[in-house]
Amino acid sequence: MKTPPAPLAQPAGKAHIVSGVIHGLLQGRWRGGERLTEAAVAQLFSVSRTPVREALLELAAMGMVQLRRNCGAILQPFGPQQLSEIYAVRTLLEVEATRLAAGNLPPAQLESLRSAFESLQKGNLPDEGWRLDQLLHTTIASHSGNLRLAAEISRYTILVQTMREAAGRVLSGIQSTSIEEHLEILNRISEGDAQGAGAAMRKHLDQAEQSALLAIEALHIGGI
Repeated sequence: MKTPPAPLAQPAGKAHIVSGVIHGLLQGRWRGGERLTEAAVAQLFSVSRTPVREALLELAAMGMVQLRRNCGAILQPFGPQQLSEIYAVRTLLEVEATRLAAGNLPPAQLESLRSAFESLQKGNLPDEGWRLDQLLHTTIASHSGNLRLAAEISRYTILVQTMREAAGRVLSGIQSTSIEEHLEILNRISEGDAQGAGAAMRKHLDQAEQSALLAIEALHIGGI
């Protein structure tokens, strides 16, 4: 294994550790099959082992690491195949959540989101940090009426956002298309069209998967 990098300057909680490990894997700091010990991760992020244990459990739930007794965590391979598998699961979860949310999302929230996306579209402005995208997906999940479904969806939020941060230049070019897709999802939800809303979300996530695969290729990690 490579020489461990210097510790990060700022203390980190569980979410930041999860994001940092994924970011490192995406950018080639680590490779699939390498071992991460609690001690090494705690030193890297300047934290105690408690948030490290929590982060490794979260990463294991995502399938990013495999926990082994008396061995620590083994990073799993991450490339196009693994990414497609993640999006397959994400699509199953989010299409169902969108279908359930149709007719249940408060009109005020719908209009607020729609207005925000329309403003970006009219001004040809970027969704800085994909903030509105995250808000839309989170809002839909939280109004699905199924807390367990929403919790499972949230596991993938960190992974998706970290991918965007790691390959921002590649993904920034597809934002205009994404905004159109978001508006279509909101329109179908506002009409109470559960099947149409689910289909619009499926189309959006299919496009998101293709963009993520391009980002993987741009990061030169396809062979990991």
